[in-house]
Amino acid sequence: MRSCGPCTICCHFFRVPETGKPENQWCGHCTDRGCAIHETRPQSCRNFECFWLMEENFPEDMRPDLCGIVVSFNDDKDSVVLHVDPDRPEALGEEAGEAWVEALLKSYRRLYIVCGEDRMMLDRDELLGNGASE
Repeated sequence: MRSCGPCTICCHFFRVPETGKPENQWCGHCTDRGCAIHETRPQSCRNFECFWLMEENFPEDMRPDLCGIVVSFNDDKDSVVLHVDPDRPEALGEEAGEAWVEALLKSYRRLYIVCGEDRMMLDRDELLGNGASE
């Protein structure tokens, strides 16, 4: 099983309602060794599952802190959210970003992309031109 190692990017991207931490700001509990309150972290942090950690076949350069992208589940089971570091918007067009998009669209119909205030959605069926709908 993989470990986060030096990656703490999720501590930056995601809102933590239990503590009032807004998205795209560093959590006050984040240290250079990870979460200072990992054992008692809020439920929203416990619920987060990092795609890179879950899939050992993803190469090291797709680790979120290295590529500037972290992927999270969405409420809709046929979609996921790809979060691009607002300080690195070009990450989506780099090799690892393109690999994320390709891999995710093989398994999910919709891919929501978030980069700061910018949002977009890619639909696999529309991209393939077959216009299938649910």
